[in-house]
Amino acid sequence: MGIPIVVGVTGHRALRTQDLPMLRAVVTAQLKQLIASCPNSSFVMLNSIASGADTLCALVALELGMRLICPLPMPAEEYRKDFSDADAAVFDALILRAERVFSAPDSSLSLNFTRDDHYRQAGRYVARHSHLLLALWDGSPAKPDGCGTAEIVAFMLGANDETAAGCFKAANDGAVIHIDTPKQGAEIKSFDPAVHLLETEPGSLKSTLETIDAFNADAEKMADAVTKTEPLVPETILSGMPEGMKQLHVAYQASDRLSLLFQAQYLCAIQYFSIFGALLVLFFLLYDEMESNLFLICYGLLILIYVLAFARISKGQAHEKYIRYRMFSETLRAQFFVCAAGSNDNVASAYTWTQKQESTWIKQAISALLAGESARQSLPDETIQKIWIEGQLAYHEGAYQRASSRHRIRESTANCMLAATFALFILVLALEFAFDSAMAKTLFMKPFPPLMLYHSGQTVTLRNLMKILLGLVSAITVFLANYYGKLSLGRKSTDHNRMARLYASAKEQYASGQIDHALLFSALAREEIIEIGNWFSYSRENPPSLQV
Repeated sequence: MGIPIVVGVTGHRALRTQDLPMLRAVVTAQLKQLIASCPNSSFVMLNSIASGADTLCALVALELGMRLICPLPMPAEEYRKDFSDADAAVFDALILRAERVFSAPDSSLSLNFTRDDHYRQAGRYVARHSHLLLALWDGSPAKPDGCGTAEIVAFMLGANDETAAGCFKAANDGAVIHIDTPKQGAEIKSFDPAVHLLETEPGSLKSTLETIDAFNADAEKMADAVTKTEPLVPETILSGMPEGMKQLHVAYQASDRLSLLFQAQYLCAIQYFSIFGALLVLFFLLYDEMESNLFLICYGLLILIYVLAFARISKGQAHEKYIRYRMFSETLRAQFFVCAAGSNDNVASAYTWTQKQESTWIKQAISALLAGESARQSLPDETIQKIWIEGQLAYHEGAYQRASSRHRIRESTANCMLAATFALFILVLALEFAFDSAMAKTLFMKPFPPLMLYHSGQTVTLRNLMKILLGLVSAITVFLANYYGKLSLGRKSTDHNRMARLYASAKEQYASGQIDHALLFSALAREEIIEIGNWFSYSRENPPSLQV
């Protein structure tokens, strides 16, 4: 149900025999450390199982219980020609233990490639689908047309995908664990392999792995609820789809259910905080105007409750997880249908530059889910159009009506409270200037109960009461505005209206038959994830806060 953490491998083929025990120990220690740091996640190694570093790392990974996926630079029979007899035997044994073995890129699409081109593309595939790259490498610089370890490390850390959507790679996307490894023939007598973490942005790997592991932990807790989540396609259709599509679908269900769970917690929190704020103002006014120490004590207790509640909701990260998992689920929805149409392009590559920085973990999570999956159409275009385009059109039209209605109610309520505030102000003004004696009249003549903790000789006048009412109405107006302001109802209604028009346009273009369906689906996915990225950007500005 969770997102696997994928470790890619690149390294020298010709290793020195005397270095192998030390290298094996270092690789084992690094992988154990990674596994221990993400206790809620499964691990996959993406490895082309060439001689040398690849083989060494694959054997260690299998010993540690990691799954092995092998993207080969060319079909196995052809690839085997690059191995000695002894190494070929190890290669054959590892293929039998691998979960999946395939050519990357697909040989049918690369008939004009040289052998080096095949190696280069396979290495880039490993880097593109890995959360981090394990590089057993001597640190030599990359060459412009190279196909070795140095070039794959450079691609992982800085190069961009060869597509318009992936033209700009996020600054925090890419990490390499470099184990200093001399090649065979290097004149180094004493060898103690140093380990370096190479990142384009310090701390990015730790942040990404923590986010994915937290998602996996949350998904595991909600496993029963996730299985009851409404599927994107009917179960009868889903059951006949490839395993990779099912894995994408399960990830969608998990992220969708989790986003709804944390949304409920977030909305509950801001409701209570708005009520707390109004009560704080009320207790202060009652203490100030009625001089009852009971309300002073209530004021202090409410502040304490407020702070403790805020600390608890902040620790639970309900708001952050709600918007993070919602963005993930909506991106997975688009990815599912794009893959169903026959494309394995990562739709998260189409995020805008700002969105890429904020959601690198989503792009890497989808890359991990797509590792080893071949591009093939698994749903007819008509089914995709009906379920995705028409389904989302109906959803956004309904959501627009609901958000617009709530926004109008919010505006009407705010206007009514403003009118009540003004009317009460006019009343108080008239009483102060025309009936000053009435305002000073004592309303309560009898002694107050001891529980009220009143000061001796305390009285309550009409003026005290009117001040309390005037302040309370103003306070309610402010806090209602604060609560509904965090919901961003106006912005959401605009977004739903805009998306409804988008899907209506997609429906019309599909029906016209004048546009390639694959192009239409790809363009629609791009627009959808950009829109959800915009939603994420403004929604993150509305966390629960202590501002009263």
